[in-house]
Amino acid sequence: MSAKGLEIIVLIAPVHDCLNPVTIEQGGKGIVPSSLRWLMNPYDAFALEESLRLRDSVPETRITVMTMSPADSESVLRQCLAVGADDGVRIWDPCMEGSDPFATAGVLAAALGKRTFDLLLCGFRRADLEHGQVGPLLAEGLHLPQVTGARKIEPALEDRRFLATKRIPGFLTKLSCPLPALITMEKGQVLRYPRHADRMRAAKADIPLLDLDAIGLSEDAVGISGSINRIERYTPPKPTRRSAMASAAGTMTAAARLQRIMGGGVQEKKDSKIWECPDEGSVKKVAEHIVKEKMVVF
Repeated sequence: MSAKGLEIIVLIAPVHDCLNPVTIEQGGKGIVPSSLRWLMNPYDAFALEESLRLRDSVPETRITVMTMSPADSESVLRQCLAVGADDGVRIWDPCMEGSDPFATAGVLAAALGKRTFDLLLCGFRRADLEHGQVGPLLAEGLHLPQVTGARKIEPALEDRRFLATKRIPGFLTKLSCPLPALITMEKGQVLRYPRHADRMRAAKADIPLLDLDAIGLSEDAVGISGSINRIERYTPPKPTRRSAMASAAGTMTAAARLQRIMGGGVQEKKDSKIWECPDEGSVKKVAEHIVKEKMVVF
């Protein structure tokens, strides 16, 4: 921590918009990049807003946002600059494609090992892949104390510590941790909305790019080669079965749909239980079946 304020680095992970359909490559080995639409991970947005609130209470605090992502997701980094981050750094190399949480944490640790900071903030998991491993792995790699799943952060600058509020089953507890440290955010304040002038400024901001040579890693340490998890295949979800009413409603007028709803909906057509008995033998078999299934009690 400098004499003037905190040095905060917020790790941002662009995630895929779950409302945007994606296209799976032939053979299921990957997803067509052009079908992806990137958004800021909502849990990372909590971390960014928390850093902005810390800067409001601690003068001269400086915020840097960092992401490991391809060029087409740079708009997410510029969104962070628009709401108030001071600097942005993007880490990417084509061979980083396919990195799992272990390899991703290794890349971030290599990049952060050359920087000085007081606090690392990030979301406690990704909203698309649902893993919550990068934060804890990064803290272990940098030998930092960590608090996971925090909801609020309060600085205690006089003794270089902070207080983090987090949830445990049935309770909220407050933890004290020395700086520098890493915190993952589970919940928090909604990210503030940027002004138009700030959006324009962020659109023109220079965002440096760090590749493998800049962070000092080899190709074997990143991507699929440096990962301990393997994705064998992507498969689309099984189509859900539409109800009879939903299927029929597509070609009906609004008045007809309302009348059908008020009438109890579409009744499923039942299979016919009428058995043909062309001869005496068939009649006997049907009678035996009725007695056996206790359809008739004597």
